[in-house]
Amino acid sequence: MAETLQSNPELEAHVQRVLRVRMPTGPGISLTAALFRRWFKPSFSGLERLPSKPALFVGNHALLAVDAFVFHLLMHYDYGRFLRPLGDKTLFANQQYADAVINLGAALGHAQVVTALMAEQKDLLLYPGGTYEAVKQPEQRYELMWKERYGFIRLAAKMGYTIVPFAAVGPDEYFDQHLTGPEVQQAQLTQLLMRVGLLPEDLRSDLIPPLPAGVLGSPIPKPKTTFYSFCPPVDLSGYRGRDITDKQQVKIRAGVEDAIDLEIKNLLLRREQQRHNDGLLRRILSL
Repeated sequence: MAETLQSNPELEAHVQRVLRVRMPTGPGISLTAALFRRWFKPSFSGLERLPSKPALFVGNHALLAVDAFVFHLLMHYDYGRFLRPLGDKTLFANQQYADAVINLGAALGHAQVVTALMAEQKDLLLYPGGTYEAVKQPEQRYELMWKERYGFIRLAAKMGYTIVPFAAVGPDEYFDQHLTGPEVQQAQLTQLLMRVGLLPEDLRSDLIPPLPAGVLGSPIPKPKTTFYSFCPPVDLSGYRGRDITDKQQVKIRAGVEDAIDLEIKNLLLRREQQRHNDGLLRRILSL
């Protein structure tokens, strides 16, 4: 997230638009939630740890970001928490994409926007790995790839917010990859599109998705049984109004990362212990 807090009229307008959004309802959304429950058979643990006050939910991101939509929708429909997902500015540059996700409650992950949403006491959803984790290679499954991103720690501390770390196991295996992101980037068709100007020559590598292989090699995600678990919340109310030091940022973020890493390991073990509960058809479609 960018750190510049100088008031920007466009960002102010964006905030007001986001604040007007309420979680969509209706048959289509309800049907989608029911389909997610049936297809991914999600289970949530650690719900008793959720604070009653608004919080910043921080988790591990999965390939192609399908996990964000599933988690966001089920948290609202099943547990009454309407999270506002925070997204990369490059994604919001596409107006059609921006309109679609804003109507679901998403917001630009800019410091001014996040500060305003925290001031309004909104639940927020952040994947610090962003697009890097969403286009990861198969050997990087369940790795946190947060680079040097500390902005969310600084903002949460200054606003006295609570961070709720959570882990997800299953979404990183919704897809295999016919081609990885780097292979797609080097493909002759991609290079041709760059040369003729249909793709920018300086296209960021973290914005190039792999060629996914879901059910039977199709773009449909595999019905992997999905597990979510909430870690103990990190209450930063004691830092409200303060600019924390670099050392404090590193310590707080390391604690959040360690909690998620540990919970991922616990969920992977739990999945192995419960694998026999999956039906034959689910197992076949998940190969």
